[in-house]
Amino acid sequence: MSSAVRVHLINKTRVKQFALEMAKGRTHKFTRVGGDFLLVCEGNMKEFIRNYVRRLPSKGKTIN
Repeated sequence: MSSAVRVHLINKTRVKQFALEMAKGRTHKFTRVGGDFLLVCEGNMKEFIRNYVRRLPSKGKTIN
């Protein structure tokens, strides 16, 4: 797969909600999530999937 192909794997709204929910326990109150954070999340998700699939055995049909 070419790096020029842009596939969005994350739901931006849900990621923002989750990030803000995780930040509620902090002393400093965050109210917004920047676009750079979403790009990092997207990149981390793609890298995780790439590495996970690469480690799978060369048999079977299902990714577990």
